[in-house]
Amino acid sequence: MINLKNTCILVRTEEENETLLKEAEKQGFHWYSKGNCKPLPGQHFPDILKFCNNKDVAHSMRIGAEDSTFYEASELLGGKEMTAREFIKWYVNVDFSCGRRNCDECILGRKNTKCNNQLCTTCNWKNNIDELLEIAKSGRITVPTPEEKAISALENFIENPDRTALNDEFVESLKLAVEKLKEVKIDGEINT
Repeated sequence: MINLKNTCILVRTEEENETLLKEAEKQGFHWYSKGNCKPLPGQHFPDILKFCNNKDVAHSMRIGAEDSTFYEASELLGGKEMTAREFIKWYVNVDFSCGRRNCDECILGRKNTKCNNQLCTTCNWKNNIDELLEIAKSGRITVPTPEEKAISALENFIENPDRTALNDEFVESLKLAVEKLKEVKIDGEINT
């Protein structure tokens, strides 16, 4: 989840609203003049929630939000489904560039899927549709490099400094970052 400060988020359902407000409360937000971030009785949907810099939450289409970043809750909560057109465009892009790399680098390759099947072959899609859609939503066509994985893990931690994220992947990301910084330092000393 992103840092909610200075954002406006369209919530379409009570479920989206409740989930978003739970996250907001974790980040220290509260309704103006209330000490919590519980769903409001009688709230109508769709609605827009504004998360202010001072940690206040406001709702309604009438709020001034000119300087805020806008999102749909479904984007942030992972509930937004791809359209058929979006999926086909992504798949065509994967298929088009297939001859330029080996299967180990492909996001749909057997070694890179949870189901251990090549998902570039449509006969393997049965019972693996959720994984295929998850892969397609990422927009990637190749497996992230160790550097890309490390950058992503560190950026996620910076955006949401959740101390429970200090897992093996995070520690490996820090090790790789330190290695790269040492390489830069050594290269800099050699070049000067």
